[in-house]
Amino acid sequence: MSVTQIDVLRHGQVLTPNLFCAPSTEALSQVGWQQLTTATRDYRPDQILSSPSARCAEFAQKFSAKAAIPLQIEARIQEMNFGNWIGKTSQAIWATDQVGLQQLWSDPLSFTAPQGESMQAFIERVTKAWADLTQLYAGQRVLLITHGGVIRVLLAYSLGIGYAQTLRFELAYGQAVRFRVYADATSSVYGLGLEQLKS
Repeated sequence: MSVTQIDVLRHGQVLTPNLFCAPSTEALSQVGWQQLTTATRDYRPDQILSSPSARCAEFAQKFSAKAAIPLQIEARIQEMNFGNWIGKTSQAIWATDQVGLQQLWSDPLSFTAPQGESMQAFIERVTKAWADLTQLYAGQRVLLITHGGVIRVLLAYSLGIGYAQTLRFELAYGQAVRFRVYADATSSVYGLGLEQLKS
């Protein structure tokens, strides 16, 4: 049976501390670069996929060039569009929109970001990308560099649990989750919170 290995790596720490959701132009901090460098040391996938956000794509481009591994920028694995909350701290959002923030944590499937994307649309976007990419790269080892929210959608989808349940999992900067996807499109998670990837 053909097995596809997909390592989904969360970007590293960004320059501006304590942001709820960074703008797409927000760069990695020096610590963030080191986190991703450590995670991918001695690791050589067949293909790299990256969110277009700077905190993912800039490292992906450098890693791709250095290791001579093909890179595809995939817009559908960007973080959820949090609209008016982008670039703000959790404290600032809490001060102005407690109801919205509480809904995100307690009933995420009913949440729509102010002037942004609904959770339902976000989940549909990410799972459609996942279905397409697992077919396109079937049988390969793939590195997917993305965001915490995207990883939670993939965990919920693969484990058959609700998005809210994934909030119990800690997904730190520069950590990865390893998935195995089988020929019948079922998948399993066999590495959560990996700090260094192995081929």
